[in-house]
Amino acid sequence: MHQLLALLLASLTAASPLFSRADLPPSSKSKAFNLVVNVTEPDRDFFPSIHGEYINSIHVGAGQSLLGVGGKSTNPLTFYINGTTLEFHFARSTVVSDIGTPLSPWGVFFTNDEGSDMAHTAHLDGGPGAKGIGLTRPPVPYTFMYPETYAICNETVPYYKKKFLIVKQFDLGLKLTNAIPPNCVPVRLVAQCTKLDPLPEGSFSNHDFAYETSCYKDVAAIDWAKYQPW
Repeated sequence: MHQLLALLLASLTAASPLFSRADLPPSSKSKAFNLVVNVTEPDRDFFPSIHGEYINSIHVGAGQSLLGVGGKSTNPLTFYINGTTLEFHFARSTVVSDIGTPLSPWGVFFTNDEGSDMAHTAHLDGGPGAKGIGLTRPPVPYTFMYPETYAICNETVPYYKKKFLIVKQFDLGLKLTNAIPPNCVPVRLVAQCTKLDPLPEGSFSNHDFAYETSCYKDVAAIDWAKYQPW
């Protein structure tokens, strides 16, 4: 999947841009970002709505967590792209957050859901994370996390024996989003700029290869209806 993604991004780079800057919401650049939930099919949204919520983490063991959903007041994760320019452009960078004391890198990766050929649960565990997960770049006109398609699913987390809203990634191939189970809401995870704080002395993390990427200053303020779908 990741090799295919790298080839796709490389081929897109060679293509002519389909959008002018005037056709796009204003963007900025930062070395750090939050991920904001953008519900792509409002008729499938939960109640209360998860549109505009933030991605955070759900602790499920020592050095282990799942990606979950919460409000702005529930400690949304600060992420950054870790990798060289070459790794970023060929989809070989990783998505990382600094967690713990001392601060250490925790990376995003997926595990295959048992019994499914397309569903993967998103994790954030201690370590570098998986290559081939990152933020889109031109000529993709908007900045969101790949590989798609993402969904927020209302599922029981065995560690707690109760339901949480967790992030999953679906390899749909030629299937439509109606193949995503009804307990899940199809979404995009849009990058909102935030500050990458300096690391305190003694941290295990380092920001030497934190890559500056495109992001939006306020995702909630974007009127997506004004812009072309992608």
